[in-house]
Amino acid sequence: MTSVDLLYPAIIVFALLVVGLVLTVMEFDKLENSGDERDSDHRQKGK
Repeated sequence: MTSVDLLYPAIIVFALLVVGLVLTVMEFDKLENSGDERDSDHRQKGK
């Protein structure tokens, strides 16, 4: 196999890796934000 034969699949795999990483960060950010709102609701109700 030549280096070009390996380069194109490697670019595709790297692009998919970056997309997955970005989606994961966005999902955890959404999870943290919704968790903060729930915690503040519980704190206010407990007072």
